[in-house]
Amino acid sequence: MSISKSIIDITREYIDTNSFLFESLPINLEELIGKEGISVINYPFEDDISGVLVIEEDNVTIGVNKKSSNVRKRFTLAHELGHFKLHTQKSKMFMDNVFFRKKSEGYTSKEEKIEKEANYFAANILMPEHLVRKEIVGLKCDLHDDATIASLANKFEVSSSAMTFRLINLGLI
Repeated sequence: MSISKSIIDITREYIDTNSFLFESLPINLEELIGKEGISVINYPFEDDISGVLVIEEDNVTIGVNKKSSNVRKRFTLAHELGHFKLHTQKSKMFMDNVFFRKKSEGYTSKEEKIEKEANYFAANILMPEHLVRKEIVGLKCDLHDDATIASLANKFEVSSSAMTFRLINLGLI
């Protein structure tokens, strides 16, 4: 399932509009989320829930699983911000299962599409293409090497698997 041109355009426009926040690493998610007027709470969800976005009249809140690792929390925050920027006309609440990326069982094709779009937004926000390319230009090592991936992931404050998927999606490995 590919990402539509409209989602690509909205994501690109969001990064361009906030370009001053996409100049150095790691991306300051708190400032991006704060700019949108979104509150963030850490909540003791069950282990299979990574986060939730709740949109009420004058209040938007992202809840993240307080038991998650820092990199998982960052991806969840970016993912929920993606729902806020891309999908608020479709729903006023999004609850995300931590295992969606591994298997989409239990999701309708429409829900699967929405989750993939939010993941696309999150990957672009946390690992902007221009900064990924800038980081790998000077590398003298193999991008297929686990240590190299881990080092890049550490700079972007994402998981090694998120970094690997991003490099693959950018056609770099």
